Amino acid sequence: MIVPWATAALLAVIGVVEIVLDSGFAAAPAAPAAALAAVVGGAVLAGWFPVVGSAVVALAFPIAVVGGLNGPTGAAVFGFFLAPGWAGYRKLRGSWPAPLAAQLMASLGTWVAGRAAGSTVAGLGAMAWENLFFGVLCWGAWGVGLLARRLRDRADLMARLAQAVEAEREAREAAVVAEERQRIARDMHDAVAHSISVMVLQLGAVRATLPAGTPQAEMLVGVERLGRESVQELRALVGVLREPVSAPQPSLARARDLVDDVRAAGLPVDLTIDGDLTRVPRAVDINAYRVLQEALTNVLKHAGPVTTTVKVTVTATETTIAVENAPGPRQERGQAGHGLAGMRERVAVFGGSLDVNPAEGGGFSVRAVFPTPGGQR
Repeated sequence: MIVPWATAALLAVIGVVEIVLDSGFAAAPAAPAAALAAVVGGAVLAGWFPVVGSAVVALAFPIAVVGGLNGPTGAAVFGFFLAPGWAGYRKLRGSWPAPLAAQLMASLGTWVAGRAAGSTVAGLGAMAWENLFFGVLCWGAWGVGLLARRLRDRADLMARLAQAVEAEREAREAAVVAEERQRIARDMHDAVAHSISVMVLQLGAVRATLPAGTPQAEMLVGVERLGRESVQELRALVGVLREPVSAPQPSLARARDLVDDVRAAGLPVDLTIDGDLTRVPRAVDINAYRVLQEALTNVLKHAGPVTTTVKVTVTATETTIAVENAPGPRQERGQAGHGLAGMRERVAVFGGSLDVNPAEGGGFSVRAVFPTPGGQR
């Protein structure tokens, strides 16, 4: 409702300036002031009742003519097309009385002005022209208001449809992921857990043929126990795979959370992010996060809690992950952890490069570059 009230304030300013600057109005301000009151009052009323407010604004025409003016004031003319237009915008259906009321008030005003001027041919022609002018003005403004409302409603509908389509797409993707996790869980249970269970049973049968207390029997007891524990771990893993995905998805936007986690584990890390992370394509985003995660894990595993720097750089053509750590008490020369092969595979998928080398001062550095030409999520 701020629109009609702001319009009322603007029309009030225009009307006051008009009365002050127009010498005819300044000499007899009663009629233009009364017309201005109708315009401003109708504009304020239009905030709650657009049709009624439009009719009140239209009263400014006959009020001005009865007060001795030749026609409506400038503020009244503005109100004549703004009020019906607002009514059409606010009420898509049932707003036609607004332009009709404006048309009737215009006809009444021109008739009163014609009677005062005398019913000459010229006077009748002027009345007809003013009726036509104000009729086109108010009905045309009302039509523009209806069109603007329809366009707004259509834009809202398209936005809701887009949201519904996006929600459906996300639900479909989630269903596909859940189905794939179920399939993996079934395959692991059928192919691995079942096979290990059979192996444990066979070991038990072999152990039963050996004399109790012999080293061979004791060894088989240990192997059986290890097999049963492995089956229990696999079943627990299968249970995790069958659960729906609820954890946050991997993303460089969560790099600070990852760094906070490794800091809590005792690794002092300094993180720098240079560039706009929203430019990184989704596939690169996930794999770059995994490379960063694996690199920090390797630092903890192979060097211990040593000072480490992480720099994430995003440009228009590539995304770079650089991790460098100081030498530590457990530094293993020439190694970067068992996840090195996986890191190379992740980078190679995108045609990037992975450099794992000793750093200056005896530490270690990992630098992964993902080409991202024209990257967008």
